Amino acid sequence: MTQSCPACGTDVVPFTELSESVRDRLEADPERQRQSVPHRREKHTVCPACEFEIHGCGQPYAIPESVIG
Repeated sequence: MTQSCPACGTDVVPFTELSESVRDRLEADPERQRQSVPHRREKHTVCPACEFEIHGCGQPYAIPESVIG
């Protein structure tokens, strides 16, 4: 089953399937460090278009400012 991003409708992908440059940037973002990188790699999905990050349980984790404003 494919899950769509609630912000832009793009299909989300597992965190580990992001390009290395995007994944490295998101892992280093202090606004997204409430959970460990290993946890995020194992459990989270991310929209490759707008970078909306979602917990494994389906709850929003990191909502980009471009989506909020």
